[in-house]
Amino acid sequence: MKRALVIIVLLIAAIGLLMNLDMVLNMIVSSLIFLLVLAAILYGIYYFFILTEDQRKYKKALRKAKRKQRKK
Repeated sequence: MKRALVIIVLLIAAIGLLMNLDMVLNMIVSSLIFLLVLAAILYGIYYFFILTEDQRKYKKALRKAKRKQRKK
């Protein structure tokens, strides 16, 4: 009888832990998505409003050169 009671308590504890773990993981994922969106917005502001046209062209040419270098 005691063994069955212990198993039932452990099962309830495991289910509760899994339910709580789901909520915690959901909060972590939503926080990461929020940070990625915020980083994208800040990078967009930096790229379009702070960099000059020449700096943007230089960055674009640099990315293109790196891609060509990787393909070789």
